[in-house]
Amino acid sequence: MLKVKFCTVAIFLVTLLADAQSARAFQQEIADTAEKCIPAVVVIRTGRTINTWRRGPINSYDDLYNYFYGRQSAQKELVQTGQGSGFFTDDRGHILTNYHIVKDQDHFRITLHDGREFDAKLVGEDALSDLAVLKIDSEEKFPYLKFADSEKVRSGYWAIAIGAPFSLSHTVTIGIVSHSRRTVGMNPHENFIQTDASINPGNSGGPLLNIDGEVIGVNDFILTPQGGNIGLSFAITGNLAKRINDDLIKDGKVERSWIGIAMAPLSAKVKKDLNITHGIVVTELYHDSPAQRGGLEPGDIILEIDGIKTGHVNEVRLGVLSRRPGDKIKLKVRRKNQEIELNIIAGKIPK
Repeated sequence: MLKVKFCTVAIFLVTLLADAQSARAFQQEIADTAEKCIPAVVVIRTGRTINTWRRGPINSYDDLYNYFYGRQSAQKELVQTGQGSGFFTDDRGHILTNYHIVKDQDHFRITLHDGREFDAKLVGEDALSDLAVLKIDSEEKFPYLKFADSEKVRSGYWAIAIGAPFSLSHTVTIGIVSHSRRTVGMNPHENFIQTDASINPGNSGGPLLNIDGEVIGVNDFILTPQGGNIGLSFAITGNLAKRINDDLIKDGKVERSWIGIAMAPLSAKVKKDLNITHGIVVTELYHDSPAQRGGLEPGDIILEIDGIKTGHVNEVRLGVLSRRPGDKIKLKVRRKNQEIELNIIAGKIPK
């Protein structure tokens, strides 16, 4: 009996020791990832030049007259307006951040992890995705972050956020991915990664990383009833951010594709009657649109787009928006109890 108790205690202690070693190893891995990535994350302070009107000193009767009736002299003054985060996406000094940080600003001051400061210029901005690219003009090679394939991110994966909440530069927080494809009704690009990693004002534009230190998202906003973080943080997916980043660096703008259709979800009754589990119905085609030229018809049910099953209208929209004008989009469609495949050549979205 004593021998059995001794074995039980021994097993418990070995298990406890193994768990402690595992926890220390995980802690070390997180710390190593943060240490490796922090040098690529920057603090962005924005400013705006405004005209200020000032009257000169009064030293004579003419000065007194001009003080009340003469012209005032305009002087330009730089006013600091905000702060956010960003990160280098290449060694040439390109910095990805949020559009809402740089909107209507004309001065950008970048602070690196070692305290050095640089001026930056705006390369391009994209309001629809809430992304923008800045650039530091320097011969220096900067540390930068690589993107992961955010399509492979799953709920429950670890998520590490780095940024400057409330001016506290290079703050690291950790959580998990709560949902990998969240929509909240803000814009057509919605495919947010939801995380409970703490994000607060100032974190916007900073990276959301996987445990390997690769970018899975760009921290964007939180949902909160009173302004503080309650574990509902959202990041723009890494795949979308990478595409927008590359387009802005190359062209200074983003050209989006479209196929020219209106869509609606299928009701549970319709899906039951048709004996299908998913799909989106095409309700309308624009005249001479890419979809019409590609053979799509009103009443067609889109089952898949590029091999991905479609259960929501937003999934089709995102599938189209993720392509460039001229790309081929493969649709699997149900039409009159038959499944057919169509190849649609994406067009440029009309202005």
